[in-house]
Amino acid sequence: MLLNNRKIGAVLTSMLFAFALVIAQPVNVFAYDDNPENEEEEISFRFEEQVLLNFFDANQEISQLQRQTQERMAETVEQLDLTLERFNQIARANQIGALQGGAFSDDEIQAFNQLGPQVSQIQREQQMMISTILEEKGFSTTSYQEILNEYRSDQDLQAHVRELLRERRRQEILEERRREAEEKAQQEQN
Repeated sequence: MLLNNRKIGAVLTSMLFAFALVIAQPVNVFAYDDNPENEEEEISFRFEEQVLLNFFDANQEISQLQRQTQERMAETVEQLDLTLERFNQIARANQIGALQGGAFSDDEIQAFNQLGPQVSQIQREQQMMISTILEEKGFSTTSYQEILNEYRSDQDLQAHVRELLRERRRQEILEERRREAEEKAQQEQN
């Protein structure tokens, strides 16, 4: 029995949503004021700095989760001698009703039908984990997607987030050094 188009559509929709969450690599861009003194222009953003840092952290966790999920799905379909790419080709053909066109062997179709529920389960688990990550970072799917869209389209925002990350890392290093100095002083007292 073939998986129905609704299930395959849900599988593909989940996959596409998951891939859409991965952010583009930032580009170095600096904004300058056109005034004669050539002072750097102060740009304001509609998202608070902590929200942007949480967005970045959530995105990092989601990206890692997506890589792990892809590996799990690949391992799952390889159990029946399919590649993930071939599985996805069969899924697309099934979705448009072209599965019986002769492009796929009966063994491939049978493997696809057997693997479909397992792959769907992996994707449902991924979506639940993504929802948990977003919730822990204070986002709804909609609010995260809103920031993601703006981040992708706004090079100034990308540069701002990179600067926030540099400052956060600088603060972490200073805090680490402070703790080490305190520990050393404590050891010298003993």
